[in-house]
Amino acid sequence: MDKVTFTRLELYNLVWKFPIIQIAKHYEISSMGIKNACEKMHIPLPGSKHWIRLYYERKSVPKLSGDYNGSSQISIMRKMYESPLRKTARSTPLIALIENIESDVEAPSKVPEILNNPSFVVRKTQMYWNHAELNKNENLEEKGILHLNVAQKNIHRALLFMDALIKLLEYRGHRFSKSIDDRDIILMNGEIEIDIHLREALKRIPPKIHQDTADYIFTGEFILQIRKGSYKKEWKDGKISLENSLTAITAKLELIALEEKLWKEGSF
Repeated sequence: MDKVTFTRLELYNLVWKFPIIQIAKHYEISSMGIKNACEKMHIPLPGSKHWIRLYYERKSVPKLSGDYNGSSQISIMRKMYESPLRKTARSTPLIALIENIESDVEAPSKVPEILNNPSFVVRKTQMYWNHAELNKNENLEEKGILHLNVAQKNIHRALLFMDALIKLLEYRGHRFSKSIDDRDIILMNGEIEIDIHLREALKRIPPKIHQDTADYIFTGEFILQIRKGSYKKEWKDGKISLENSLTAITAKLELIALEEKLWKEGSF
């Protein structure tokens, strides 16, 4: 399940700097989840009057209690708004757009088992990884390829997924590109730039006796992250694999681009 993890000090600083509803919206978690987490970690919360300007200016912030002996971190479940399996009495813009994409029989909305006529950047990335495997001790030029932070054994799966996503986006009128500083980006409708990054989740192996640092190993679980300004959204392998989230990811990207376009036009 998708969660957001906070340290006790981080959560304390957040709830006294921003209204809970604003924190909940930013991290896509519930206000009740934040309040419950604060209660468990003995974090004092501002009263309803705290955010009234005059009251805020004269109110002193209580210190974080040093008597707390629990965990220093806590995880809060994200809201499941983006899940295409979520039962709802009425449609939402996201669900409606997903259904629209999936109803188009011409749309390349499935991830194939083999690479067939891959896009230029996928073909170039494939060549890079093949060469890297054969020449492990060489420092190879990485510019102009997909930045995939995955295990060598999972490169094929990563390329299949990214090629399918790029082709579906191109079919919908968008395109993949590389930024001036070599970031992977999607140009929605040729104008709205959204960062995109595919990586494989890591598992921390605690350090052994006489070992200074912990080890990290790949888990086989893929995570796709998109970012537009301060907004960030991730999809992770779970009950629904990343491959089966292809249309949901595309729909979400289009909604983000539409919101940005309306904002620029002053219509939002």
